[in-house]
Amino acid sequence: MAIHALFLGALTALSGGDLENPTSAGLEHMAKRLRGDVRMIAMGDSYSAPYFQRIPLAALRVWPIPNIMGFGGGGIGGGHIIRTVVDCWPVAVVSASDSSGYQVERHTAPTYFTLPMRELREIYTDTTFNDMGSDTLFEFHFNVLGEDGFGSGVHGAFIEPSDTLAFRFLYRCPTDIEMQLAEIKISDYGEESGIIQLKDGARPFWHLGEQPGKNARAAVPRQINASAFDYPANNDLLLRRVNLSQTTPLNGTNKYFEPAGGVYYHLDEKGSRETGLYYSHISDNSWSYIGFGSDTEGAWYLDKNFSQEQFTHWLDVTTLDRDQPTVFFWFFAPEPMGYDIAFERMSNMIAQAEVSSALVGLTNVEHLIVIAPLFKLNDDIDLSKTYIRHQQQVAFDLASKVPNISAASLFNATDEVMFNGTEGIPWLLYHGFDHFEFGSNAFNLIEDTGGDMFDISVVHPGSANAAAFFASLLGEIIREAGCKADVVADGYINTNDILAVIGSMGNEYVEEDINEDGIVDVQDILLVIDGWGDCWPVQAPYNTSTFRNQ
Repeated sequence: MAIHALFLGALTALSGGDLENPTSAGLEHMAKRLRGDVRMIAMGDSYSAPYFQRIPLAALRVWPIPNIMGFGGGGIGGGHIIRTVVDCWPVAVVSASDSSGYQVERHTAPTYFTLPMRELREIYTDTTFNDMGSDTLFEFHFNVLGEDGFGSGVHGAFIEPSDTLAFRFLYRCPTDIEMQLAEIKISDYGEESGIIQLKDGARPFWHLGEQPGKNARAAVPRQINASAFDYPANNDLLLRRVNLSQTTPLNGTNKYFEPAGGVYYHLDEKGSRETGLYYSHISDNSWSYIGFGSDTEGAWYLDKNFSQEQFTHWLDVTTLDRDQPTVFFWFFAPEPMGYDIAFERMSNMIAQAEVSSALVGLTNVEHLIVIAPLFKLNDDIDLSKTYIRHQQQVAFDLASKVPNISAASLFNATDEVMFNGTEGIPWLLYHGFDHFEFGSNAFNLIEDTGGDMFDISVVHPGSANAAAFFASLLGEIIREAGCKADVVADGYINTNDILAVIGSMGNEYVEEDINEDGIVDVQDILLVIDGWGDCWPVQAPYNTSTFRNQ
C-alpha cells in the first residue's frame, strides 16, 4: 500500500547516532500521555502476554495511572484479567501452545488464523457436540486474581460495586458464512440482554466506510467481527459475568462458533465511555518482529505471521473511540540478529500498525519500543549483550528521528546486569530495593526473590513481584524523561522543586538546570511553575536518596 511505502521510506533515511540519555529517546511526553485518556496495546511475544508475571500488565499495578477504564482480551481461560469459561464440549483452543496451533475450522476444510489474540475458541455443532445439559456455552468474567492484583497496586481495584460496565463481544466468522452459527443469547449474569445475530448482526467497520453503533451488517468471513451493539455487564458486582447461550439445541446442526473474547469498559453517568487508560494486547508465545510486519496470512498451523487485513479488522472492532490516542507498546524478547536485520523488521512492524491505524481512522497514534533487560538469549552472555545492544540502537535511532516513536531500555537502566541467581543482589541493594513499594505492597525485594528475577529458563520474570520490579524501572525511565521539573524526585512538581531550584541559582551544569542551558536561572523556575502538579508519583526506592544518589 502507498502509505506503507511512504512510512518505510521515511524510516530508511535514518542512521545511527549517540543519544544523550542512554535509557530512553523521545519519551518526554509519555508520562502525561499514559496518565491521560489513552489506549495502550501491548504488541509482542510471550513477553507481552496478559499475566502479572509479564511487564506490560505488571505496569498497570505499579504505574500511577489515575483511571484504568477498559480491558480487552482474547478467549483465554487462564488470563489474569479476562477469563473464558467453557460450559460445552468439545472446544478447540486456537493458540500457539495448542497441539493444532492456529488451525481453525478443524472439522470441515481446515484453514489457519494466525492473529495472536491469545486465544480463539472454536466449537463445531455436529452430533458429537455436548451442551453438558445446559444452554450456557461460554462465560466471560474478570479473574479474581486480577482484581486482587490491582486492588493492592497503585491504581486500586478495576471494578467497584457501583461501577457501570459495558461488554463488546468478539468472534471470528468462518470462511463460508453459511457455516456460521446464526445466533446466540447474551446475558448479564442470568438476565437476558439480547440475541446476537452472528451472521447478519455484526458491527459495521470504520475502515470499510461504515458507521458503527447505528446499525448492523453481515459478518466478514475469515475475520474478527464484533456484536453490532455493546451489552451491560453489571448484575455480578464482583466478576461482571457475561454468559453466551444457545437459543435452540445445537447438536447435529453442523455450525461453527468461534468466540474471540471481548472488551469490558466503564461508562459514565451519561452512558458514554469513561476517559482513562484502555488496555488490550496482541501477543502469543514465540512470536518475533518479522511476524508483526509481514502482511502475510499464516499457511501452516504454527506460522507466526499475520496479514494487514486481519489486524485491521481486529483493531477496528476493538476501538472504542477513534479520537482516543493510541500507544502501541512494543515488547519482545530481543532476538539473535544484528542492527540491519533488526532495523528492517522493527520498521516493518511499526509501518504495518501505522497502516491499519490510518485505515481505521485513528487520529493520534504513537509507538513505545521497550528493550528488555538482559536475559539468557543464548549461552554466550557477551554475544547476547551484543544482540540486545543492536536492537536497542535501532529503537533509539527510530525514536530520535520519527516524532511518534519513543524508546525505553531496561537493558541500560539495569546496567546490563543479569538478575539470575544471586548475581543481581549487589545492584538491587545498591539501589535500595531492600525496601520496595507499590500501592499497599511493601517488602524486601531481595529477600522475596533471592535476587533471582527470572523463571527457570532465564527468559521471563519469575514472579509477579519480579515483573513489578522491571515495570517500576520502566516507569522511572518514563518519569525521568517526562517530569524534568521534578528535581526533588518524587513524581510531584511542587514547592520542594521550586526551593531546590532557588537554592541552586547561578550554579552551572547541575540537576536543577532543568532546561539544560548550562546555568540555573529564572527560566528553570518558570519551568517548575509550568509543570506544577503531580506528574508521575513514585514510591520507594525511587523517592529516596538511596536510589537518587546512585
